[in-house]
Amino acid sequence: MIKDKSYSAYIIPVRTQGDKTQIALLNYGANNYGPIGGRLDDGEDFETALKRELTEELGEDALGILDLIAEVPAPYSFRHTTLERAEKRGAWAEEHHYFITNETNNVNLRFCEERDEKISVTWLDINDVTNPKIIQIDSMRDFFTNHIVPNINCRFSMSVRNKYFEMIKSGQKDIELRAYDDKRKKIKVGDRFILSDAENPTDYIVCEVLGLHIAPDFASLFQKIDIRRTGFDNLYDLMDTITKFISPEKLTHEQVVGIEIKPAK
Repeated sequence: MIKDKSYSAYIIPVRTQGDKTQIALLNYGANNYGPIGGRLDDGEDFETALKRELTEELGEDALGILDLIAEVPAPYSFRHTTLERAEKRGAWAEEHHYFITNETNNVNLRFCEERDEKISVTWLDINDVTNPKIIQIDSMRDFFTNHIVPNINCRFSMSVRNKYFEMIKSGQKDIELRAYDDKRKKIKVGDRFILSDAENPTDYIVCEVLGLHIAPDFASLFQKIDIRRTGFDNLYDLMDTITKFISPEKLTHEQVVGIEIKPAK
């Protein structure tokens, strides 16, 4: 049976060597490249599928590159034009979701899954994605040009409600609140990241981290900073909203952080 649509998750590893930025793709032979990852199994979300695919293709040692990833909010979508192609892929249409990782230091990426064909991990200059010999499909080259290349240095991603997204874009809000968990402890001042509108996921901007304000709890945090910078007028309204997304138990055991941000130029 051919599905209406299949979904895939792909990771784009990034590294900088000197003044050159490179990305890793799978090389299937002469001028035949593809991203690392694959289709979701039934019941999987994108990050679960990504971990499974990465383990299968590159081994468990490569999972460290997923410690901090930036999700590109705009997917690459297309529809197959022939029955033969749809039968081969198992779906009439496909939606590919891409993630970017700059967490590639000291990680040796090599293809280890047993396949009949010879496959290897190849590092390519970021500008090669515009080369038809590397990415042969016009629409995919356009997608990389418009959504991967501009975001290639982003270390993570966040989404916020439309109200707060517009406030950040306009400069009315410059601090975003989060639990200071293991993921946020990897964030550094100067990091660029993707900020998306949770209600309109393909609407996003790139922001920069200007500062990290860490405290035991929100009451202590607001002795350091003006709460109005977070988009709230008082602690009661903030806690009423934030506990819908972060459990009180987590807030009891984790510190909190106010991430000072601005839209990047």
